[in-house]
Amino acid sequence: MSDFMDKLFHTTKVKDFVALFKEAEKKYGNPQEFLSDVTTYLPVRLYEHYYGDTVPHSFFGLLSAHQAQSFLPEEQRWRPFVQQCWFATQEQKRNPLNLETNGAKVQGSLEERWQRFQDAAAEENFADAMASAQSFLENDEDRRFFRQKSLILAIEDTAYGGHKFPYLFHAWRVAEALQWSHAETILAPALHLVIVGLKDRSLCRLVQESCGRNPLQSLSENQGHLSGDLCDEIESRLLFSNDTSDCLSQFQTLVSSGTGLASVQEGLLLAAAQGLSNSNSGEWIWPMRAFHFCYLVDQLEELEPDKKGFAVAIAAALVNQASNRSRALDQNRNLDEVAQRLCPVEPFEVLKSVISHTDPHAAATAVYSILGMEEDKTEELFHTLLSQAVKIDGQMCYGNDILYVSEACDCYRRFNLQQKEKLPVSAGYFLGRVQKGYELAGAYGV
Repeated sequence: MSDFMDKLFHTTKVKDFVALFKEAEKKYGNPQEFLSDVTTYLPVRLYEHYYGDTVPHSFFGLLSAHQAQSFLPEEQRWRPFVQQCWFATQEQKRNPLNLETNGAKVQGSLEERWQRFQDAAAEENFADAMASAQSFLENDEDRRFFRQKSLILAIEDTAYGGHKFPYLFHAWRVAEALQWSHAETILAPALHLVIVGLKDRSLCRLVQESCGRNPLQSLSENQGHLSGDLCDEIESRLLFSNDTSDCLSQFQTLVSSGTGLASVQEGLLLAAAQGLSNSNSGEWIWPMRAFHFCYLVDQLEELEPDKKGFAVAIAAALVNQASNRSRALDQNRNLDEVAQRLCPVEPFEVLKSVISHTDPHAAATAVYSILGMEEDKTEELFHTLLSQAVKIDGQMCYGNDILYVSEACDCYRRFNLQQKEKLPVSAGYFLGRVQKGYELAGAYGV
């Protein structure tokens, strides 16, 4: 199988790649079996000796493909994988990481082994850190312990715009989906970034100074819903305040209002979606990563209330940081009243066309028009957005496009706030403005 993977991931001509990939589709039958073999080969070859600012790794894209494919009809579920595998062929491969411990098995209690991992990570000693990590992968209890501890470690380090946490979270999710087969190779590149990459705990320290260790713990006891006016006020602070401490002071207002933690997280994600819409076209990666971070904090149901509250506070600070780093104007980018009244006769065809022709305002308008149609059109809208995302060559967005549309779809389904229309509108605007490349789509026949 390694010979086939060598051919697939070292192919430079798109027609040759498509022929090989279609061979893989017939051989494996479903994407899950294919992904299982890919995880024995690819992730240990995708790492950097020194990480740059953006870390556009294709293995993160493949993890995103795993998340996004469940939102597509069954006959289209190979498409995110072919998109991201083509991106992987263009990324530099390195000598595989050696994951053999070459020494005594790490012994000790859970806490003792975790301390050894932390010590090795602090010294950027990947070999010793992986030796400790491997000791946690043998049974469910140890895996649960290490999973939570490692994810909290990644949450508190917001280098690369908070990319470490989503990368590690999705690696854990895929390892679990594959029933822990090849877990160490799946986790290796994300752990390598956590250990070897740049560190930034400034937002973690700011939250500690501004809110204490338990900034939102009392919100877990509240049951109230976030009002529309308070949601707008929080969004304005998060997206346009130049003082992150000022944003964090909002939490006391939320506690006093009786708003529950789940509703706060809805408001935070809607602000993050608006932050993406507000960003300059060349700086979308920062609000995009902030949205992924917020979304996955919302998914961490197993965290205790104090740790969950702390993670939500860091997510809020990250949204503010991303907005300050990327926003084009000191006001929201919204559809004007004329655009909102326009309703194309064939809105889905218009949406496909304006995304392909890189017209973001028209794409957002078409999405808004579809949202005003019958409710059963919503699912068709998200399928259309995702099908347009998977057509774009993977090196344009590194899997962020397909991941964002799937996350926005999930949030829209679950949320109660009226402002949730920001989610699909922002997805339309984003897909309408990013650079396009359709080399693979033309050869693959998407």
